[in-house]
Amino acid sequence: MDNVNYNCIFCAIAARRAPASIVYENDGALAFLDLNTVPEAHTLVVPKKHSRNLFDFDDASALAVLRASRIVARAIRAALNAEGMTMLLASEHVAGQEVFHSHFHLMPRWGDDGLSRGGRPIEGRTVRKGGTSRAELDALAEKIRAHIQDA
Repeated sequence: MDNVNYNCIFCAIAARRAPASIVYENDGALAFLDLNTVPEAHTLVVPKKHSRNLFDFDDASALAVLRASRIVARAIRAALNAEGMTMLLASEHVAGQEVFHSHFHLMPRWGDDGLSRGGRPIEGRTVRKGGTSRAELDALAEKIRAHIQDA
């Protein structure tokens, strides 16, 4: 894998040196469930080639990630009967980026999910959460993978 940052958790996941509940993979991108899955099936889509964020994304990686995001979003919607989808990319700390490897958040949405339009929990509301153990996340990833249509 080209341009790997060995101190980056997402590079480690893409290289299979760290565990993840993988939903989808193509030549340039990998999609896996977020460990803190709020809402249920919150999925991260990352380029396999390390880039810090939107500002240094190369065109091939951006295309691979966007294609993967479209495929995965459709599969999540089908698997969980989601009513909508929030897609988020934060670039730099001031924008909310916490892991400095480019990544899109795919957050399935329901009218009663307890989240704001930006995907943050609304104070006082019950939030729809997904699994928290690796076994629960792997089962959810399998459920989503069953709906992947690579088109």
